[in-house]
Amino acid sequence: DTLLVRPQAVDLLSRITGRQLKEQDLMPPVIFLASLVMVLLGVIFVDGTVTEEEKQRLLSTLYRFSAPESDARRLTHLMIKGIKENQLYRKSEDLLTLTASLTESQKLLLISFGYEMSLSDGEMDEREKKYLEVIAKRLGINSEYLTVI
Repeated sequence: DTLLVRPQAVDLLSRITGRQLKEQDLMPPVIFLASLVMVLLGVIFVDGTVTEEEKQRLLSTLYRFSAPESDARRLTHLMIKGIKENQLYRKSEDLLTLTASLTESQKLLLISFGYEMSLSDGEMDEREKKYLEVIAKRLGINSEYLTVI
């Protein structure tokens, strides 16, 4: 259902991917995927160190959502490149623009994948934990859920 997609999200994803997208291009899985890329890249870069384990976890997590050689896979790589180059993971307003149409469960899943990413190198850096707490708060996720995660 593209009725929940805001024009701001269409504009943002067009800038991220370098393609002129329309509302009909942005099905809910695409919005979720872009939000996930943003959260995961934020976790990777917040501590100033990018490990090989983090790179591998990023791709393995994102590849769960697309088949090899698919348009979704190509779009995923464009999202990674655009978000990374523009450091959009630092801009919580952009994340809020993307996640506005997501359900509470989807937002919780984003944070869960973020915690999984933060542990990919064997330990959770305090900066990664703080980043996820701030993002969760901005997304309106109950802090009690974070304790469980």
